[in-house]
Amino acid sequence: MDKIKSFFKLVRWPNLLMIAIMMLLVYYCLMSPLSASGIMGIMPSPPAFLLLLVSMIFIVSGGYVINDYYDIEIDRLNKPDKLIVGNIFSDKEAKFYYRFLTFIGLLSGLASSVMVLKTHFLTLFAILLLLCGVLHSYSSTYKKKFLAGNVIVSLSVAFAVFLPWLFEILYLSYNELMMFVGMEIMMKVLPLVLVYTAFAFLSTLMREIVKDAEDLKGDAVTNCRTVPVVCGMKATKLVICAMASLLYAVLIYFHIMLNQMGSNVAMCVLVMADCILLVSVVNLIKAKECSDFHNVSTYLKLFMLIGILTMVFVC
Repeated sequence: MDKIKSFFKLVRWPNLLMIAIMMLLVYYCLMSPLSASGIMGIMPSPPAFLLLLVSMIFIVSGGYVINDYYDIEIDRLNKPDKLIVGNIFSDKEAKFYYRFLTFIGLLSGLASSVMVLKTHFLTLFAILLLLCGVLHSYSSTYKKKFLAGNVIVSLSVAFAVFLPWLFEILYLSYNELMMFVGMEIMMKVLPLVLVYTAFAFLSTLMREIVKDAEDLKGDAVTNCRTVPVVCGMKATKLVICAMASLLYAVLIYFHIMLNQMGSNVAMCVLVMADCILLVSVVNLIKAKECSDFHNVSTYLKLFMLIGILTMVFVC
């Protein structure tokens, strides 16, 4: 039982749930005008999208496992009481889980690609294969490089928001008649998808740097060139505040879009997200101890969740 609980902690199940929620809401809420058009076959079958969702979840979970495998020494310093790889699971077990999860993810992605794109399946499958390579490179190489690792993680999360739209475009491109009918709807949906993609990227990037501030001690000892290690804590707080300013710019633009759409409930939910982001920034400015930065990270996770849930009311 302890190993099962540890496994779910290892693959960061709350983060996987967040990715699943984002993909489902983009596909079934933001892209609802497609299904509302009443045109038969304008969207792929639900099993094809479910396989894509499973693929993304397993590939990302594999990425979390290999990340912990390469982070053993850092985690021994930063969170020895929460060490999973090297304590609950051996190095060999971690490698096995990584390979197994990645294999299942790629297999599911291949099945989804074939179902949707038939003989043109390589396009979508190559994208998923590239994602696997990027996540492994992040853990083995780029995580210790200045900003590169943070950007890779943020792009991966943002990609989960953009992937359902790309999935639909690839499906439509396989059928010229469907492409002609559905492209106008897809172009109208695109601005919303891009706003949520930018939101996911910036909020994740902000949270990743906050987590680096929390892990400053271990990162410094193991020669990780994170923003807090290279720039110091004061400069790091300024960088995070600058990102918060960019996020507020995205949120203001989003408020304008929602007002034009008449989505009053979504606007009210977004105001809640605005407030949580403000609380996060205030707590960041006051933060001194690792626990303080951990609290800011938790606020940012809640902020991202509420922001993503506004999709429910945009339908």
